[in-house]
Amino acid sequence: MVLLMNTTTVLNRTNMTDMGDYYGPALTSFFAVWLIMIILCSIIGNILVMLVILLDSKMRHVHNSTNLFLFNLALSDVMTGILDAPVSLYTLTQEHWDLGDFLCNVNLFLNATFLFTSVHSLMYISIHKYLSVKRLSECNTLPVGKCACYTMILASWGWGIVFALLTTLYLSAAVYKAKTIQCGPKYPIFNIKSFALSFGNLMLNFVIPLIIMIIMYSRIYFIIKADAVFRRKSTNLDSKIRSRSDPNVVNEKAVIHTLVIVLSCFIICWLPYMFYTNFIFFTIDRKTIPAFINPLAYCFGFSSSACNPVIYAFRFPDFKNGYLHILLKLSCRKSKKSVSYHVNDPDDTIEHIDLGECNEDEHHDTVK
Repeated sequence: MVLLMNTTTVLNRTNMTDMGDYYGPALTSFFAVWLIMIILCSIIGNILVMLVILLDSKMRHVHNSTNLFLFNLALSDVMTGILDAPVSLYTLTQEHWDLGDFLCNVNLFLNATFLFTSVHSLMYISIHKYLSVKRLSECNTLPVGKCACYTMILASWGWGIVFALLTTLYLSAAVYKAKTIQCGPKYPIFNIKSFALSFGNLMLNFVIPLIIMIIMYSRIYFIIKADAVFRRKSTNLDSKIRSRSDPNVVNEKAVIHTLVIVLSCFIICWLPYMFYTNFIFFTIDRKTIPAFINPLAYCFGFSSSACNPVIYAFRFPDFKNGYLHILLKLSCRKSKKSVSYHVNDPDDTIEHIDLGECNEDEHHDTVK
């Protein structure tokens, strides 16, 4: 009797987690490498973004208030790299869910929270940038206040948490479905709550933010093109959009290219996910869905967390110099530790390391 009960329990658990070989070695390896690259790039890149902003007081100045949004976006993205993507990597390799119901709910909640927060952070960045440029074009040198910036940042997190709670606890329930790499809302259920979840997610977390971003960046483009005051007053604009070669003139072409990259990355990364979520809502027989669709959609979505540091940081000299400064300090500390270790060991050959640049850098920091 005990053996029969244990066998029944194992069979029920197997059915519940939908174990099976869906991807094969080739697809599993491909998506695993993709996820590992996303995890490394999103964690390292976004931590560097946050360190540059935290360690440089100029980056937190009221005239550089855009950096507050970049810090908020980096925080959301690094949490995605730490808490979401590794779970998807583990589930991909196991091809079933064996972490329990509680962690299944947590997984859905965190996925939704970080996704919605990142999307709305991008939206508020476009709004903030439009307000800043519009004020400058009207000869109003007063920047957007930090209070307004913090309000928008809190609004992005508040919306993400509220909609994630509605998704997890009220409009749907967290379940693991075959051919997926994470827990998600229960589909398909053709009722009012399920329809509200699908339609609300599409409109409120993709279509409307995308429309707002397009409108904001389009207006910025026309302001830059039409208003000569913008060029004459550009020295008061955030340093991130100034030309390095000429700090008194806005590099109009670079700004426009940056906006195009922002919109393109947003669309490329999240459009497959939105197509996927709405496609499965109307698919009754999930066996007809190809196995690679879910990992592909989520890998594209997670890639946004790795791309954002490149778009919002590497294109701007202040962040580039900040990265180099941090990495140089880390390399100097490792070099000094290595020299100290060899000096204390008389049997080892002491390797000569030139620390002149490191000492000069530290002396410069002390004087400053």
